Amino acid sequence: MFEDKTICVFGGTGTVGSLIVNELMKHDPYSVRIVCNNENELWEANQSMTKRYSDNKQFKKLRYLHGDIRDLERVRRALKEVDYCFNCAAMKHVPYCEYNPLEAVKTNILGLDNVIEGCVENGVKKLLHISTDKAVEPTCVMGNTKAIGEKLLRMRWQQNPTTQMVIVRSGNIWNSRGSIMKLVDECKKQEKPVPITDKRMMRFFITPEELITFIMKAFKEGKNGETWIPKLEEVSILDVIRNGLPENYPLVEVGRREGEKLREKLYSEAEEIKEFEFYWIIENEVIK
Repeated sequence: MFEDKTICVFGGTGTVGSLIVNELMKHDPYSVRIVCNNENELWEANQSMTKRYSDNKQFKKLRYLHGDIRDLERVRRALKEVDYCFNCAAMKHVPYCEYNPLEAVKTNILGLDNVIEGCVENGVKKLLHISTDKAVEPTCVMGNTKAIGEKLLRMRWQQNPTTQMVIVRSGNIWNSRGSIMKLVDECKKQEKPVPITDKRMMRFFITPEELITFIMKAFKEGKNGETWIPKLEEVSILDVIRNGLPENYPLVEVGRREGEKLREKLYSEAEEIKEFEFYWIIENEVIK
């Protein structure tokens, strides 16, 4: 479905965005627009893609756009003549969202609304939005903004059904930027104790390969503001840390950060789910 199409990926230099861009390039698109508000990340993405695509014809299909989803006019221009859109742009770190709540609102709620508005105005055929398990019964600013973002998308699809919309709600990505695995590796290099917030903490993890396969399935089959959720195994953070360390390597318990839960959920009891072998779907309750 991506052959000869123009696709825009907001947050296209991040962990999920990069996965999506690399997957899209396998399907011979006409053009892939990578949008990011960090100039250095755009430069690094360009360097990485230069090495990956020695074929100049392929490389020329990539466009690097500096911009922020908070800026509606920039979003509108980025989406001009676009067929499909992926929104991975977000404030994702719990502590920074706690300390800068209004900034999280501007990006995760108002920014998403700008993306939806830009898609509708430009006749984009389909939008996929990346959410998180922290949106389920949230206790932190980040989770609350992502929960509102999910509700916003479902309502906006009801108002603008000509652009199909779907949400992917997932857990933590193995070895992503800023992940616990990266921290463990850095501590080992520096021969420092590894900090752990709480030894009882549990999280859901998904590999990059599993995630991109699921995102593409959700994009192809999802519709009407549905929320797609992969079935993931809950894992102990303590086990994750110890798995990457020599036996008896020192750990230091630093306490939970503000807004963090001991355990996350992939869906709440209030949400009506449709169960499949490897995933769940929450239908858009707005249209019931």
